[in-house]
Amino acid sequence: MAPTPTPKPGPVIPKKQAAPQNARASGALIHRIFNEYRGRIESRALAVGERLPSVRAMAASMSISNETVLRAYDKLAAAGYLEARRGSGFYVSPRALEVGALTPSPRWEGPPSPGSWDHLLQSTGPEGDSALGTLPAEWTGTEALSAALRSLAGRPPAGLADYADRRGWLPLREALAARLRMAGIDATPDQIMTTAGAADALNLVVWSLLYQGQYVVLEEPAPFIHTQRLLASGIWILRVQRLEDGPDLERLAELCEKYKPKAFFCSSVLQNPTSTSLSPRKAHQLLKLAEQHDLWIVDDDTYGDLLPRSRLGETARLAALDHFERVIHIGSFSKTAAPALRAGFLAVNSQRMQRLMLMRSVSAIHSSLATDQILHHLLTEGDYEQHCRGLQERLETHGRALLAKVRARGWQANGTGAGMYLWMSPGEAVDAPAVWQALAADGARVANETIFASHRFDSHVRLNIARTDDAMLDRIAAAIDRVASHPRPPAGI
Repeated sequence: MAPTPTPKPGPVIPKKQAAPQNARASGALIHRIFNEYRGRIESRALAVGERLPSVRAMAASMSISNETVLRAYDKLAAAGYLEARRGSGFYVSPRALEVGALTPSPRWEGPPSPGSWDHLLQSTGPEGDSALGTLPAEWTGTEALSAALRSLAGRPPAGLADYADRRGWLPLREALAARLRMAGIDATPDQIMTTAGAADALNLVVWSLLYQGQYVVLEEPAPFIHTQRLLASGIWILRVQRLEDGPDLERLAELCEKYKPKAFFCSSVLQNPTSTSLSPRKAHQLLKLAEQHDLWIVDDDTYGDLLPRSRLGETARLAALDHFERVIHIGSFSKTAAPALRAGFLAVNSQRMQRLMLMRSVSAIHSSLATDQILHHLLTEGDYEQHCRGLQERLETHGRALLAKVRARGWQANGTGAGMYLWMSPGEAVDAPAVWQALAADGARVANETIFASHRFDSHVRLNIARTDDAMLDRIAAAIDRVASHPRPPAGI
C-alpha cells in the first residue's frame, strides 16, 4: 500500500473580514476566494493534490458563513481547479493546470468507445431506451407524415426531379420565416437555408466559417455532436459551465480575454442535456460580451418547439435580440416530427449566407427537395402547432412524475418543467462512474456525463422523460446498492 501523502502546510487564508450583510457582499466574497485560490493554483503556489483549508476553518478565519466558503469551493471545483473527496475535503485537482489550456487535436480518432454515440440513436432493448435522444414513435405519430407523403406522391414528377435552390425550397423558407417571426425572430427567406437536420447545419457552419487551430467555446455539459464535430475539424475547444439560467459568463469573459476565441456554441432554449433555458437578463449580457470580444454565437434551437408558449417570457432566443449581427440560429424538426426525416435549417445574415452557399455548392450541392416539400406540408397543412402542444403537455406531465420518483429515491435533479430530459445525479456520496459501469455490464446503457462533458460532471446522467420507466429506475437503484456494497479501493492501494 502506497503511503498517503502528508499535506503541505495549509495555504494562506485571505485576511479576516467582517461577515457580509447581504447577498451582494456574499457574492463578492465568493468571487474573492475564487480568484485568490485560482491565482495560487495557476502560479503553482498550491501543488496538485494539496488540500485546502476545511470549509469550517476558512469560514471561521474570515468570520463568514460556511455556505459562502462552500459556494466558492464549489465554483473552483466546477471550473476544474479543485476536486471534492468525500469525507476528506477539497484538494487541488490533477487537471487544475489544464484548466483553460488548449491542447490541439491533430487527428480525430472517432467518438469515444465503446459505442458512446450509437446507443443514443438506437435502442438495444428495453433497458437501453432511457439513453435515447428521441421520443417514442407512439408520441410523434405517423398520421401527419403519411399524409405529407401522399401529397408528395400526387405532385407532377418534374417538380420532384428538379434541383432545389441552394438555400432550399422557397415555399418552405417562407413558411420558416413566418414561424421565426412568431418566436420574435425577424428573418427573410433569403436568410434561411434548409438542411438535413441540425447536425447537417452544424457541420456546414463549422466547415464554412471555422478553420483548423481556431479557438471556440462550448458549454459544458454539451451535446455530443458539438464536441465531436469540432474535434473532427481540428478546432481547439474551451469550456464554460452551463448554469440554470445559461452559461457562466464570468468564465466566458476570462476565456475571451485570454484566448480570443472565434465562436461560442450554445442553446438558448432547452439545452441538451440539462433542459435549461437562457434567461433574458443573461441573454443581453452574453450579446454585450460577444460584441466586446468580437465573438459570434451559434445558437442550437433543436428542442425549442418543445417549450410551451406560456413559458416564452422566461427565456430569450439570441437571434431575436441580435438580429443576426453575431448570431447563427439553427433549428430542427427531427425531435418533434420524426427522427429519420432529417429536417432542419439555419438562419444567418447575408454575408455569412454567401459563404455557406459557396461551401454547400461543393458538398451537398442543395437541400433535399423531397424533404423540404414534406416538411412544408407538415407546417402548413399538418397542424404542426397542435402536434407540438400535445408533446409539450405529455412531457410536462411525465416530467413531473419522473422528477417526483427520482427525488423520492434520494437522488438529485432540477426539473425545468419542459423538454425531453432530466439531468439527474444519485448524489455526491455515490460512486456514480462505478454505477454506470455496473449498469453497462448488466446490459443497461445510460447517457452518462462522459458523453456530454470533458471531466467535471462525474455524477450525472441524462434520463429521457418519455422513455424512463420504473424498471429503469429500479435498475439504477440496484446498481447503486451493488457499488455501495463493493466499493472501489482508494487510489494508491
